[in-house]
Amino acid sequence: MEDDKWGKGAKPYDLEKKLHDLERLWPAKGLSRRTFLKISGIAAAGLALPIGCSSSQPAEDIRTDGVYRLMMPPVPIGAATVGIVGYGDIEAKVKRAIELAGGLSEIQSGDTVVIKPNLTTGYTLATRVTTHPEVLRAVIRAVKERTEAANITVAEASSYMDPSTLEVAKKVGVYDVVQSEGVNFLAWEDEEYIDTTCFDFESIGFRIEIPKSLTDSRFKHFINVPMLKNHDQVSGTNVDYTCCIKNHVGVLSRQKRTTGGGKGIHTKDLGERVAELNLAAPVHTMNVVDALTVILSGGPASGDMHWTEPGLILACKDRVACDSACLAVLRHYASQQGVSRPYVKKSVWEQAQIRRALQLNLGRNKDSIKIVHDGVSDIDGIMAKWN
Repeated sequence: MEDDKWGKGAKPYDLEKKLHDLERLWPAKGLSRRTFLKISGIAAAGLALPIGCSSSQPAEDIRTDGVYRLMMPPVPIGAATVGIVGYGDIEAKVKRAIELAGGLSEIQSGDTVVIKPNLTTGYTLATRVTTHPEVLRAVIRAVKERTEAANITVAEASSYMDPSTLEVAKKVGVYDVVQSEGVNFLAWEDEEYIDTTCFDFESIGFRIEIPKSLTDSRFKHFINVPMLKNHDQVSGTNVDYTCCIKNHVGVLSRQKRTTGGGKGIHTKDLGERVAELNLAAPVHTMNVVDALTVILSGGPASGDMHWTEPGLILACKDRVACDSACLAVLRHYASQQGVSRPYVKKSVWEQAQIRRALQLNLGRNKDSIKIVHDGVSDIDGIMAKWN
């Protein structure tokens, strides 16, 4: 009976993989997804597959052997704009950067939104290494102009070395902002995690656990709010910086980031691995980057950091475009201050995170990216490093 249903010798998993490979071709063919599924026979087989598993494009709960399966999104269409702002107070910078990047018109009254800051650690260090609480406040207020506070959740899972994400949020001032703005706070380690995999996990190569709230359509929109830092601390990996793409390590369960005293996800191909983690939220409504303080060396969090304070905010709907501009910022100020780290000489487009994210349809290449700015005195130097 099984052979009759799936074809002699075929298994449901094998057929699902073949259909997944076929579906990846449909955007390039210029067909609507409905038409593609019809002509390929997928719909007739009752196996229509999701194009993404994200807050803004909820997918069917596709499971094989009880494991939730993520899907690669279609090729992005059109251009992306990165806004860089360097004048005004923090809220004015955030508001203007979001405006330059295209705004938040996708968010409608009643829509649910998750905002993910970077709460790396609560340990006391020489300078700040987490998203500035006032940057987070400004993002929350921008979203509150579109939907009610009760529909907004700030969610994160801090480093496994910290007691809890809630404790980190309290230490760095984020929890006070959440409380005063009347929105929700979710420490992801306090909710259920789901066993997850993907046919496109070429580097991860194993099942991961991600929060159930990212698989059950609880959130319609995902807004990413990282801090711009270099990444020196994990030796032997190919990650030189941390920003929009790397911020998705926070969706991985804390105890699974390292295993048995080993490196866990932190292997030599960490760049590819963190890009693949982004499939847990393949569509972003906005990325807003805190570049008020930028860590140039010794990052993302150590006792021997070199930093500068350019006072910038960057925003873009496309995480790859945003990371590319942020790398230009990082490279410019590092060069200006004589910092010698691998990212300074390496092309933006040679970064493993960016290369792999482009392969996964998570962003656009340079030809489809526009950078606009307002009040940025060093813009010529920054643009010279966007290569």
